[in-house]
Amino acid sequence: MRTLRDGFLYLLIAVIVGIATALAGLLSIIAALGFMAAAPHRPFAGVIGVAVTLLVLSLVAVGVMLYAIFGKIRPSMRQLSEVDNGFRISYTGTTLMLVGLIIVALGLIVIAAVSATVDSSPEAKGVTVLSGLALTLGVLLIGGIIAFVGNILTFVVSAFKLHSRYQNSLYMAAGILFVLDIASFLVGFPGILSLVGYILMYIALGDTMNKLSTAAATPTQA
Repeated sequence: MRTLRDGFLYLLIAVIVGIATALAGLLSIIAALGFMAAAPHRPFAGVIGVAVTLLVLSLVAVGVMLYAIFGKIRPSMRQLSEVDNGFRISYTGTTLMLVGLIIVALGLIVIAAVSATVDSSPEAKGVTVLSGLALTLGVLLIGGIIAFVGNILTFVVSAFKLHSRYQNSLYMAAGILFVLDIASFLVGFPGILSLVGYILMYIALGDTMNKLSTAAATPTQA
C-alpha cells in the first residue's frame, strides 16, 4: 500500500510539472509573438532557449510519470495480487501499458526511418511516404489502444477493487473521476479530473494504511 501511495504521489508531481510546462509554453508563445512584433529583425531571439527549457521540463514530467507507473504502481499491483487475486487484472493492465508504450516507440522509430529513406532516396519519396505513413499510423493506433486498455485496468479497475476490499468511498470517487476523464479524453476535451482522482487515491491509501496499522497493533496491545 505504501508503494502504491508513493506511485500516486509521483503521478501528482508529474501532472503538476506537465501543467506548469503547458502554461509556461503558452505564456512563452504569447511573449515570443510580442517580442517578434517589437523586434522584427531578431524574430527568434530567446525562442530556442525557451523551447529547450520546455522540452527538458516535458521530459522530466514524462520520466517521473513512467517511474510512478512502472517503478511504483506496477510492483505494488503485483504485491496486491499476491494478497487478493482480484488485483491481478490491474497488474496485467500495467503490463499492457508497458507493451503499448513500446509499440508506440516503435512507431516513432518507423517515422524516423521513413524520413531517413526519403532524404537518401528522393525518387522513392511518394511510395515511401504513403506506405511508411500507413504503417506508422497502424502501429501507433495499435500501441495506443493497448496502452489505453491498460490504463483502464490499472487505474479504474484498481480504484473500484480497492473500494470493494477496504470500503473507502474515496476510492469509488476516484474511479468515477478516472472514468469521466477517459470520457472527456475520447471527445477531445481531456481535463484535470485524473489529477483530482490521484489526490483522492493518495488520501484514501493513507487512510487505509492507518486502519491496517491500527488493526495489526490492536491484538498486541490487548
